Amino acid sequence: RPLPKLPVPELHATLATYLKLVEPVVSEERFANTKRIVQEFLQPGGVGEKLQKQLVETAKTKENWVSDWWLDDMYLLNQLPLPVNSNPGLVFPSTSFESDREQLRFAAQLIVAIFDYKTILDE
Repeated sequence: RPLPKLPVPELHATLATYLKLVEPVVSEERFANTKRIVQEFLQPGGVGEKLQKQLVETAKTKENWVSDWWLDDMYLLNQLPLPVNSNPGLVFPSTSFESDREQLRFAAQLIVAIFDYKTILDE
């Protein structure tokens, strides 16, 4: 069974998330300026709308609309040392296992799921 295509997030939702994440780490003055820039970007017929339409069109012709940019920006154009500035791993919540057997079962199920996912990607 193939994986579903990666959807293009709605522009308003993306920028709302952006503002939510930026607010705690910038001064009030910078945040006010950032909000103003976001509002300009969201104007009907503006840059944001045009770029969003381009993303939607790209998504129609690509299996994954973000992979080209992600690969280039995160790995190929990044001048920082990749081993310490990128993390392809996963983080799981802390789990207490009642026995070694339970821990082994969890690990085995995880490995099976990873190989199932790889099989889907390879097909």
